[in-house]
Amino acid sequence: MTAREIEARRQSQPLWRRPTVACAALLSLAVWATFGPTIANDLTFDDLDTIKNNSLITSLGNLRLLFSKSYFDLSDEFTYRPIVTLSYFLDHALAGKSAWIYHLHNVVLHHVNVLLLFVLFNLLGAGWARSFAVALVFALHPLHTEAVIFPGFREDLQMTAGSLAMACCLAADRKRPGIALPLIAALSLVLGLFAKEGALFVPVAWLLGDLLGRRQGESFRRLCGRYIPPAIVLGLYVAVRFVIMANPQAAEMDVVDYLPMRQRFLTAPYLFAYYVRRFLWPTPLCIVPEVESLSNAGTVFFESLVVVGAVVALWIVVMRRQRWVLPAGLWIAATFAPVSNIYPIVNLWAERFYYVVGVGTSAIAVAAAGTLWEWFAGQLELRSGNFARKSFVSVGWALVGLLACAAAVTDVGRILECRTSLSLWRATVRCAPTNKTALSSLAIYELEAGNFVQAEMFAREAELRGDWPYRVNYILATSAFRQGKWDRAIEYLEKALAVPSPSPTSRAALARMLATAYLKTDRRDLARKTLEWALEWNPQDEDAQKLLQQVETKHDNGVSTEKG
Repeated sequence: MTAREIEARRQSQPLWRRPTVACAALLSLAVWATFGPTIANDLTFDDLDTIKNNSLITSLGNLRLLFSKSYFDLSDEFTYRPIVTLSYFLDHALAGKSAWIYHLHNVVLHHVNVLLLFVLFNLLGAGWARSFAVALVFALHPLHTEAVIFPGFREDLQMTAGSLAMACCLAADRKRPGIALPLIAALSLVLGLFAKEGALFVPVAWLLGDLLGRRQGESFRRLCGRYIPPAIVLGLYVAVRFVIMANPQAAEMDVVDYLPMRQRFLTAPYLFAYYVRRFLWPTPLCIVPEVESLSNAGTVFFESLVVVGAVVALWIVVMRRQRWVLPAGLWIAATFAPVSNIYPIVNLWAERFYYVVGVGTSAIAVAAAGTLWEWFAGQLELRSGNFARKSFVSVGWALVGLLACAAAVTDVGRILECRTSLSLWRATVRCAPTNKTALSSLAIYELEAGNFVQAEMFAREAELRGDWPYRVNYILATSAFRQGKWDRAIEYLEKALAVPSPSPTSRAALARMLATAYLKTDRRDLARKTLEWALEWNPQDEDAQKLLQQVETKHDNGVSTEKG
């Protein structure tokens, strides 16, 4: 039977019996059954600054600010990412600050990415079975959940969607050359790049993959012409991102990690080895992981080099048997480079950075496991016949199903841990019980929940770990204040005001609270003086103005009574 007859027979089958349609349906079911519960979650962690407290997205009239330098001050973004901010505008226009719409948008993006990944490896020649396995691993791997759970990290989902759409168009153009697909690829790249700059090297990697895997008889000129539209987009993006819309305050912002360059190169392989370990053996979600940079070429550095070498060797071995794996390794290199800390970034490690890297890692993992399993199946067939081989393959798919269910259960557990800010920080402290940031953050949310004993306990633990004295004293003071323990509140408020605070507005709020505590203990003169300080720090503090008027009125009434 010829290839044309096989294709005609496949097309004649009912839609629901076609393998690719069935696989797409199963992948969709897996995504929504696992990540659908996020729609009930609150906005937590970085979502609070990026969405909940972001006044920029509340009016469509602010859309023009996406193209001005004020974008950086108003959007809570360090670099120019207008696509992600535009998506928040859209969500707010549909449902305001309701959390469900932002979570729904994230799940839709993840769903799109999973289907694009399935289509991509089908186009590359992996076949529907392997493509399904790759997409399933990517869809449910616990390492990829952080980017989906938090709408504030949507840029990683959008960057991946743009990059995968571009790759699908370029892969399809190999079979049906034309001008339309490269143009769509360029448009997809625009969406990916202006969501996050991590997509910068993906077209270069794809071009290299095309050159290395060029089919016999394919025109070199035609191959390179396919990349002219994406190349134009890359050039325009570099001009906009690094010149026209460069952040003027980047050098002053406390988000750049100033590690020496030598230390960065030492740390990069360690980060990749750490990522490989987390991919092979996922751990509970921890938004403040304890990952340190390497200061010298010790044993850890050489161990990391061994891991990197092993992954490269595995890729090469598998690629010799399955050519569709070639772009996967190049994809990993292109997407890992921007988050390898060679370029200064604030986070040494964050799971969301490696969401896009997981595209290539999932492919290599599936190809390696599939190659090994097929080898064992072949050996079994030689000894026991074809039935034994088919049984062994069926056992393999059953194992895939069990692993997928286990991953889905882990993902749902992570989603439930992130239901509220309080549950998120409780889970984080369980994973990192000595992290001062996690301890003080949990103390704040325990305080908001009215759990004063727990709030004070975690605040004191954070103090022992060297946390910022202002934050610790603020938590202890607020706890005492809400319980009506005025003397304790005064003690901690005075300590908090004696150390540097984040802003004059924060100092004014503390001073107003301190003045109230003074009034509760009949220290009117101290209350008046403290309120005057509060108004010096924040002249627009209306609550402080009203309180000062009440103090002065009572003082004048008291003086008049004494004279009478």
